Amino acid sequence: MGDFEPLERMQIIPGWTYFHLSNGLRLDLMVSMKGLEDYTFDECYKLAYKANIYDVDVPFLHINHLLANKKAVNRSKDQIDVIELEKIKELTKSDNQPDS
Repeated sequence: MGDFEPLERMQIIPGWTYFHLSNGLRLDLMVSMKGLEDYTFDECYKLAYKANIYDVDVPFLHINHLLANKKAVNRSKDQIDVIELEKIKELTKSDNQPDS
């Protein structure tokens, strides 16, 4: 996807800033998240899932951290996400169980 040079000049507003890339992708930058006040960035990053996308490692919040955030924000769309994330968590847990 290349460098995004304007990011180097962009004013990042504490709390939440977003921008759009030329390919239409929207990126959100947050310096804090509801439900995760007791965690440092480093703690969240250490537990993050890293996916390799176009040869770039992209970290994603651990499912437990994402659930904590969605529950704390508690918008109707977050409530739907919580239901689906809990299903994913259960499927993942059962996938990791040894066969009997």
